[in-house]
Formats: sequence, C-alpha cells, structure tokens
Amino acid sequence: MHTICLVTCYSEGLDSIRTTLDSVATSEYPNSHKLILVVADGIITGKGNELSTPDICLSMMKDFVVDPDDVLSYSYVAIADGQKRLNMAKVYGGFYRYDKHTVDRSKQQRVPMITIVKCGGPVEVDDPKPGNRGKRDSQIILMSFLQKVMFDERMTMLEYDLFNMIWRLTGRPPDCFELILMVDADTKIYPDSLSRLVSCMAHDPEIMGLCSETKIGNKTDSWVTMIQVSFALECLSITSSIIKRRHLNPSLGASLVYLDAFACIALKPPKDQKAIGYPILVNPDVVEHYSEYVVNTLHRKNLLLLGEDRYLSTLMLKAFPKRKMMFVPQAVCKTVVPDTFQVLLSQRRRWINSTVHKLLELVLVRDLCGTFCFSMQFIVFMELLGTFVLPAALTFTTILIIMACLGKPAVIPLLFLAVVLGLPAILIVMTSRKLIYIGWMIIYLVSLPIWNLVLPAYAFWHFDDFSLGETRQVDGEVGEKSHGDKRGEFDPSGIIMKRWEDFERERRKLEAEDEQQIDLAEADLAELRYSYQYSPSCYTKARSMSPPLSAYSHALPHQPVITLSQASSEAPIPHHLESVDEEYTDISDMHTLVVQGSGEEQESDEDFH
Repeated sequence: MHTICLVTCYSEGLDSIRTTLDSVATSEYPNSHKLILVVADGIITGKGNELSTPDICLSMMKDFVVDPDDVLSYSYVAIADGQKRLNMAKVYGGFYRYDKHTVDRSKQQRVPMITIVKCGGPVEVDDPKPGNRGKRDSQIILMSFLQKVMFDERMTMLEYDLFNMIWRLTGRPPDCFELILMVDADTKIYPDSLSRLVSCMAHDPEIMGLCSETKIGNKTDSWVTMIQVSFALECLSITSSIIKRRHLNPSLGASLVYLDAFACIALKPPKDQKAIGYPILVNPDVVEHYSEYVVNTLHRKNLLLLGEDRYLSTLMLKAFPKRKMMFVPQAVCKTVVPDTFQVLLSQRRRWINSTVHKLLELVLVRDLCGTFCFSMQFIVFMELLGTFVLPAALTFTTILIIMACLGKPAVIPLLFLAVVLGLPAILIVMTSRKLIYIGWMIIYLVSLPIWNLVLPAYAFWHFDDFSLGETRQVDGEVGEKSHGDKRGEFDPSGIIMKRWEDFERERRKLEAEDEQQIDLAEADLAELRYSYQYSPSCYTKARSMSPPLSAYSHALPHQPVITLSQASSEAPIPHHLESVDEEYTDISDMHTLVVQGSGEEQESDEDFH
C-alpha cells in the first residue's frame, strides 16, 4: 500500500528533525511505496537554533527536481481569519540526504522527499513568524489537496505544483496513495513500526485509523520526565492494552484511541474492496469540519486550537461510527517529553482541556458500536466523568488516610483503594516480567497528587487559555498572539483555482509556444551570426526580431543563451565599422538609428555607412 509519511515541523531543532526523518527513511517498508512529505509551519527559528526550520529541512534534501533558488511561491487558502486567510508556500522536491555520522552508509536508501515551506504573504514580511498557521493548517494542506484530486475539483496553483512534484518524484499520480502516516518532528519510529501498521490496515479493511505504542526517550533527564514514564507510557499503556484494547476490541469492534505522535490513517479502502475509491480521511464531512476557521466559542477553540489530533479522530468516528480505530502495541515509537515542570504544566493544560471537549463531542454520537453498558458511548461517558472527579477522588483519598492515622480507619474503602492502586503493578509484573517497572510504579504513586490534583486544577483554571505556552519557544516572539487572530480583510482575488486538467492544458500550450519561439530564436541567432560576418545590416535584423532574445533565457535554464551583446563580443568587428567606436561606445547606442519600416531602415543604414 502506497503511503505518504507526513512530518509537521514548527520550531524543532536539527537533531530532532534529523532523528525523525532518519527513522522514517531507514524503516523496513519499501522505498517504492513511501513518500516523505515535510511541512514547515512558517519561517521560524526555534529557541537555541542557528538555522530556521525551513533551512534545516532543505539541508536534508539532495538531487532537487527544481533548483531551490528557482522555486516560486504560490498562494492557497489557509485556516485563519481576515487577511491571514491568504497564505503562500513553496514546494521543494528531491531525495532525502543522510548524515554519515547518524546512519551507516549500508543502510542509506534513496527515498523521495517533498518539503512544503509556508512563507506567508506580502503583508507578513515584518512579522516574527511569517507563514505560521498552525499544525492543523499543515495537515489540511495535504488533506484538502487529496480530496480535490479524488473528486477532480478545482485546485490552487500550490496544489497543482504539489501534484506534479509527486508525479515526477514517484512516477505515479497522488490518487494512488492509500495511507497517511502522521509523525511529529520530535518522534523516532522503530524500523518495523511502519510495516506493522500497514499490515494491520491491509489485513482488516474496516480499520480507518491506527495508534502506536509511545515510549519516552529521555526517561532519566529529570524528576519531571521520571513521573511521566509510569503515568503516560509504561504502566498505563501496558495496562490499557490488556484490559481495554485487547479485550474490548473483539466485543466492541473499536477502541477509544488518539491519533498522537505516530499514527496511520486510511485515505480510502484497499483496492480489492467493493468500496474502492470511497474516501475516508479526505471525506468532505471530515475535511470541511476540520478546516473550520471561524472559531468563536470556548468549546470550538478548545477543539480546534489546542487538540487538533484528538478532534480529527473525533470527526472520523462521527463520520464513520461503524469503522474501527485500533491500538497496535507492536508498532513502537519514542518521543521526547517535557523535562521542566513549567513546560509539563503547559502541555497538560492543552491536552486535558482538549480531551474534555473531545469527549463531550463523542458522548453525543449515538451510532457508536456496542449496546448500553457495553457500548463505546458508555465508555466515553465514564472517561469523561473520571476526568472531572480526579481532584475530588484524591481529596477523599487523603481524608481516608488522615482518618486512618488518627485511629478511625475505614477498612473497606482502604482495602478497595489498595486493590485499585495495586492491580496495575500486578498486571505489569505478569505481562512484562520486569521488576524495574515496580520502581516506576512507586514513582507514579508518589506523584499522584500532581496528576490527579495539580494538573487538572491548573487546566480547568486556564480553560480559556489557547496559547502554546512554554511548549514551543521561538526566537524573537513577543506576547502570546494566536496565529488565527483576525487582522484585516480576506481578499480572494489573489488565489487562482482551476481543475488539474485546465492547468495542465495551459501548461502544455505554453510549452508548445515556447518551443516554437525558441526554435525561431535559434534560427534568427544563426542568421545573425552568419550575416554579422558579411553585412553590417545585421544590427537592423537583430532589432527587428520579436520578441527579443532575452525573453527566452527563462525557458532554457540549463543551456546558455547568447544575447546580442555577447554575440558582438565573440564575432570579429568588420573593418569598415572600426571608425564608429568613438561615436558609439556600445552596441545598444547603434539601435537608436533603427526606425521601423523597410524604407526607413535602408535610409538609416545609408546614414550609418
């Protein structure tokens, strides 16, 4: 199955992006069936980086289809309000360039790669982050493009350029791709992870989305990273995969998973299915709701500005409630988690708030699989309820412990509490058979006040904060202004939209005209060189050629075009013209004597002699 590996970048550094692209390029999945697509979200330089994010991405490419200096920027409709709805981007095509210090030469493969750089419009020249529209806009660029390709709708010049770039690099049109692999720019995937996800998709055509197992790459950097190991990745992920996903998947047909740092989504069913060509991810119901730009309520802002990935999975479940979204623990990736408490607060604020609003959306969907207490809707409701009662549960637990210390123990509640907290540790030992997880479990129990009280309370208190906070720092950024804030009015006149067939017909027509003009220019140039050696009237002939030779210089980027001044410097000057050097120091001055009309031209030549 042909796969597009989408990597969205914002302010990540060289090492993070290199690690991600190395892991994707060296994966076991065949190069003939994968394409790396990197989207740089604006001309941004991350804090501590020497190069901007687009420059970092372009430095990892080689064998460009079009020279980077000759790439043009094209406009498209972005996810923003006001004049920022008009954005511009460039499409660079080539192959991935490895670093010999990070990947052994024997493992280097030739992988096609496309980089889209959002550079912003003319009004954003002085902005600190020109072209920045958010991760959701980066995803919509690809989703909207594939939707227009499948339905043969009108597309922008940017999408037309992307269409041709994919075709020239891979040798196949974009509608041949069936899957999208979404990877964050700070995530490293295991070599067999992509193959395992694609295998699951091919085995079960009812699956529309897959989520992988995420592990922490910086476990021991600080106490902040250590408390995240047990909670987010090790203990709860193992327990959830046993209790929730493996046991509930056969009965409910799906699981409540999020499309996080490493996920695989189906564009359409496999080719051997009856519903061939029926869109899934690029379904108009999904794309239109996901590309909503007028966000004026607290609920919509938490969904669209903070939890893009979570909301995308929600839209897919609402559009296809009978299809499956599965968790694949065999597909593993590693990511870097916050190592300071301030960054952790900012990250969890966004995640908790977006999760609450996502669950509020899902609990109203009646077509989810299952019945009553054994339905996905009931599981969503219980998870939503658990999110709200976490602070209260910790408070009551603290009261029970204090009462037991004062000599009035409540035996049954304490036993129940011990079973609830001790059961995950027992399951971890039985499944992983690694005693080190007991140590991580102890760290998790000690950090329960942070997870169940501090973080939820902080998130609920900042329910109206939609900024990235301390998670992503950018050099030169002042204040917390959202990339979707309205400024000015949107002018759609700068966006040209046509069907691909119309764009292609115009391109081929222009190429045919250019080829004819180039042939005429070469013939005129040959005649010019010949007549220049024998007749002084060559200047008159050169001036009468239409259009001038300089107009063809753009059509032959790899072939030298000899202009009139160059031709005069290469050919010998006739003896009877040497006397005019003092009066006419440049050949362009002689052109002033040329007058339109055959009779006047002859008269001018006589005066010239």
